[in-house]
Amino acid sequence: MAIAKVDVRKKACAWCLLPLLFLSACARRESERWNVLFVVVDALRADRLSLYGYRRPTTPRLAALAREGVVFTNARSQAGCTFPSVNSLLTSRHPAVFLARPGYTMAIPETVRSLPEILRRQGYATAAVSASSIVRHTPSRFNPAGGFGRGFQVFDESCVEKHARCLNERALGLVQAFREPWFLYLHYMEPHAPYRPPPDHLRRLAATPARARELGVHAWARRGDTWQLGRRLYEGDTQFDFTPRDLAHLSDLYDEEILYFDEQLAGLLASLRERHLLERTLIVLTADHGEELYDHRDYGHCRDLAYETVLKTPLLLWIPGVEPGLRRAALAENLDLVPTVLDYLGLAGEGLDFDGSSLRPVIERDQPLHRLSFSLQGVTRTVSDGSYKLIYDLTAGGARLFDLRTDPGERVDLFSRRPAEARRLQAALLRWMESHEGHAASESRRRAEELEKKLRSLGYL
Repeated sequence: MAIAKVDVRKKACAWCLLPLLFLSACARRESERWNVLFVVVDALRADRLSLYGYRRPTTPRLAALAREGVVFTNARSQAGCTFPSVNSLLTSRHPAVFLARPGYTMAIPETVRSLPEILRRQGYATAAVSASSIVRHTPSRFNPAGGFGRGFQVFDESCVEKHARCLNERALGLVQAFREPWFLYLHYMEPHAPYRPPPDHLRRLAATPARARELGVHAWARRGDTWQLGRRLYEGDTQFDFTPRDLAHLSDLYDEEILYFDEQLAGLLASLRERHLLERTLIVLTADHGEELYDHRDYGHCRDLAYETVLKTPLLLWIPGVEPGLRRAALAENLDLVPTVLDYLGLAGEGLDFDGSSLRPVIERDQPLHRLSFSLQGVTRTVSDGSYKLIYDLTAGGARLFDLRTDPGERVDLFSRRPAEARRLQAALLRWMESHEGHAASESRRRAEELEKKLRSLGYL
């Protein structure tokens, strides 16, 4: 049973330790402070959710649940890879803070306060269940140092690389033992590659392996594997080839995993509702990044990918007492989530040096916060005002400009045709880089390149 007990020195069965960490369910005290459920869905791109207008019914249950919450239609991640995106999610600090550090480590540095640390100091019980091999407390093949456990009393790693059902079971077990108020972080791996819905899931969007074989889909694609495709695209493996049928089947499996997660999330929330917890629980649902599915002849994430397929993410909030059914088109960033949670919990965030801002004005008054949103990945930097987006290449020194309103797929480069917009965004991006990276920009780039090489050597890419 792989459960990391953080800040607990005695070695014992983790479930035996739970009574020491939390009051028992039967003795649970009532609290005026809300619980917090923080859900991160790895590699979930917004435009593949029917909630956001996708043509296939990938999220019918989430669409129904969204009528009870707040939906942000223009939310963005600040990085296209789990590290450093999750670091930013949990700290409201920009990825540049984590990329410029010396040495190879993905951990949140001790000098940066994270949401679980803040809430634990406020008397919250804190726990995480993560299926990610990156977001871990203990070392793993893909994260040799671990380091995400600080602030969590329990960091459950027993569901690593397992399906959502495993996380739900562990989460409900923890909630049963929690005293309130509690903070629970859940990191799901649907629909991260390999795209493999569980065998007992009834497929509705992707062909079964037998049917896919009949259609001529290669075995690797039937299994939902993508690493061979990456070798062809990024390492020039000419011995390997793929067909449109392979790509279409991988895309279908990606959608199928979203549908499976949709079912599992609805089940988790139904269980919390049955336990009369939802009315006093603030819920965040977001993604660390999206996924490129050969939309621009690229695949996956973590490389120098700066398209909306990787950076535009879903964001939903369920906040007790807030008017349900709201949809907000204002720019929002993953950096804004920690300040927003603390704001609605009535906890001060002064002196914590956040890079994001509370979304409360957007939620309650539809008052935009950001005029510009910035992201980085590898040697690329991006800036967007929600209408136009500029992608800048640090190595080549070149830039591309896209009109996201008329060209959401980012196919037509308008850099030379819209010089005024290009100059405006490029100047803003250079000012932001000087402010947030300064002389460390080259070091951030070097660290990002080093990270990509390390992940490739470990087999993650």
